[in-house]
Amino acid sequence: MKVFKIILGLIVVLFFGCNGFSTAENGLEFKVLKRGKGMSLPENGDIVQCHISIITENDSVFYSTFGKTPERLIITDATHKGGDIMDALKMLSEGDSARFLISADSFFLKTRQETVLPMFLKPKTKLSFVIKMDRKLTKTQLDSIVNTEKLERWNLEINEIKSYNIKNGLEMQIDTATGIRYQFHQKQSDTAKRITDGKIITFHFIGKLMNGIEFMNTYTAGHPQSVRVFKEQFKPIGFYEMLIRMKEKEKATFILPYDLAFGARGVEGMIPPFSTLVYEIYIIKVND
Repeated sequence: MKVFKIILGLIVVLFFGCNGFSTAENGLEFKVLKRGKGMSLPENGDIVQCHISIITENDSVFYSTFGKTPERLIITDATHKGGDIMDALKMLSEGDSARFLISADSFFLKTRQETVLPMFLKPKTKLSFVIKMDRKLTKTQLDSIVNTEKLERWNLEINEIKSYNIKNGLEMQIDTATGIRYQFHQKQSDTAKRITDGKIITFHFIGKLMNGIEFMNTYTAGHPQSVRVFKEQFKPIGFYEMLIRMKEKEKATFILPYDLAFGARGVEGMIPPFSTLVYEIYIIKVND
C-alpha cells in the first residue's frame, strides 16, 4: 500500500498533460495539491469525511464546504468512467488534496442524473473539483459527530431565535412537535375558512433570513401567490406546516427551524446552509 500511495497511485497514472494535469486509468484528469500521511485509500462501503469546492472555468466558486461542515460520503461504484466524483475520492487518502477536472455534463447529467444543466453552465464546460480528504469514519464515529453537531446547531438556533424575538418585540408560541414558532397579528373566529388539503389559497408573504435580508416578498413583487394546498408540493416542507395553522384573513409571523427549511444545503446564492427562516404571511382568500 505504501508503494501505491507514493504519488497518489503511480499505477493509475497514464500520462502527464501539458497543463500540469495527469490522466488516471479511470479517465479522470487530476493535479496533486498536497500529499498527506495516510497510507490507505478508500474502498466501496467506506465512509469518508472531506471538503469539496466546485469551480467554474471563469474561477467562480458555486459550491464549497471549506470553512463549513464537511461532506460525509459513503464510497460506492462510479456511475461511469472519466467523470465520477467517487473515482476521485478513491484516489485520496487522509490528508491528500487534489484538483480534478470533470465536465459539467458528466457531473450533472450522468452522476447526479439531472435532466438539464444549471442555467449558468454551458454544455461540455469543464468544472474544477478541489477535494481535501480529511479521514475515514466508522458508522459509530459518524453518528457521534452528526449528533454532536445537531445539538450545537440546536442550541445556537434557540439563542438566535430568542435574540430575534427580543429585538423585534415578538412574543411567540412554539409548536413542540415541529419546533415552529408563531405569533398571530390578525386572528379570526373559528367559523372563518380554514386552510386544509385541496383548498386553493391566495396569500401574501415575506420570507427572510434572521439577519433581516429578504429572499422573497410578494408585496414588492406586485402580486400575491395562489396555490392549491398539498403537502408534497411545498418547498420548504415547513411552509405547509405554517399554512395549515391559518384561516382566511389571518396574519402571522413564523420562525421556521433550519431542518424544516432548506436544511444543510440551503439554496445556492439565496439561502445559506442551516438557515433559520422568518415568514410573515397574510391569507387573503381560501377557496374550495
